[in-house]
Amino acid sequence: MERTPAAVDPLPEVSAEAVEQLHRRLGELLDRPIDVVGTNNRRSLVSWRNVDGMLRIRIQRQFALADDAVLQAIARFIDARDVEARAVVQAYASTFQERIPKGRPVFQPPAGRHHDLRDYLFQQNREFFEGQFRGRIGWSRAPRSVVRRRIRLGSWSEEHRLIRIHPALDAPAVPGWVISYVVFHEMLHAAIGVTVSGGRRRFHTREFKTRERAHPDYERAEQWIAHHRDDLLSW
Repeated sequence: MERTPAAVDPLPEVSAEAVEQLHRRLGELLDRPIDVVGTNNRRSLVSWRNVDGMLRIRIQRQFALADDAVLQAIARFIDARDVEARAVVQAYASTFQERIPKGRPVFQPPAGRHHDLRDYLFQQNREFFEGQFRGRIGWSRAPRSVVRRRIRLGSWSEEHRLIRIHPALDAPAVPGWVISYVVFHEMLHAAIGVTVSGGRRRFHTREFKTRERAHPDYERAEQWIAHHRDDLLSW
C-alpha cells in the first residue's frame, strides 16, 4: 500500500508592512543608513553590500516574522560576521527554509534551430569532467527589443542543476567551438562551486581561472566573443 506524503504546512504570509518594520528595526540595530529588499529566495537568505555609503540588504521575507533576538543576531552577523549570531540566524532559517516553494526554471529545449546543446554538453563532460557532470542544459529565454550594454552568454543554477545558454549563440555563423567553450565555462561553475572569502561570494576563483585558461578553445573563443560583441548585443 502506497503511503501518502505528509502535507507541508504553507509559509505564513508576510505583509509589506512587516518588511518595512524589519527595515526600520535593522536600521536601528545597525545604526547606519540601510536599504532592505525582502526576497523569496530559497538559498540566499541574507546578503548585503555597500553602495555609495548605503548598506543594501537582501533578506528572505520570513525573517520579518522573527522575534527581536533573531533580528539582533542578524544585525551582529552583518556587522561583525559573528559566528554565534550566524548560528542563531541559521537555526531560525531551518524552521522555514525547506518550506519555501521551489520556483520552476524557465528555459527552452536544448535542440535549437542550428545547434543542439546536448551534443556540446556530452562532449565537454566526457573530455573535461570524466563524465561526472549531472544536470540539464537548455537555451535561455532572452527578450528581444531590449537595449543592452552587456550580454550573459551562459548561466548555471545550482538549485535546479541547470545550464542556460543565450539564444544569440544559436546561429549558423557561431562556431561550435565557441558554444563548447561557453558550455564548459558553466560546467566549471558547477564543478568548483562558490567560495566565500571575507563575507563575499567569489565565483571566478584562482582555481576557476586556471582551469578555464587551460581549455584548448579559451583564447580563440574569447577573441571571437570580443570581436562579435556588437552582433551579440543586437540580437
